[in-house]
Amino acid sequence: MNDMLFDFDTVHRLIPHSDKMCLWEAVTAFDDDSVQCRTTRHLDPNHPLKRDGRLSKLHLIEFGAQTIAIHGGLKAQAGAENTASPSSKTPRPGYLASVKNITFGDFDPQTTVLTGQATQLMADDASKLYQFELQDQNGQTVCSGRALVIHPED
Repeated sequence: MNDMLFDFDTVHRLIPHSDKMCLWEAVTAFDDDSVQCRTTRHLDPNHPLKRDGRLSKLHLIEFGAQTIAIHGGLKAQAGAENTASPSSKTPRPGYLASVKNITFGDFDPQTTVLTGQATQLMADDASKLYQFELQDQNGQTVCSGRALVIHPED
């Protein structure tokens, strides 16, 4: 079954992270307010975030942040986002300013599939507020929280 809207090559072009630091393999759902992603890249023994062969729960926040970045990239690509130039579909640079209300569930780093969803709660020219949630192969939440992304002045 192929429930992929966008593959790794597309995801890779949407965010500034390169090669193995691009954590998501596919986008499975997308609309103006949210995005859902899926990956098995966390199982790679040479994953750049692993230490002593293990991925920490804290790294899940980066997975959440990249889900948010993918949403911004897709919105820019669709022309629904303020862009760096009116004729460009390049997303405005954004920086993770804060994360709040982070909760962690039981996380098995060997879960076969990791899924993530980011929902935009608020947006203006200077910032965006998102809720994100990551789930394991059984649909159990392994990390959730809120993240504020700020956009520097042009």
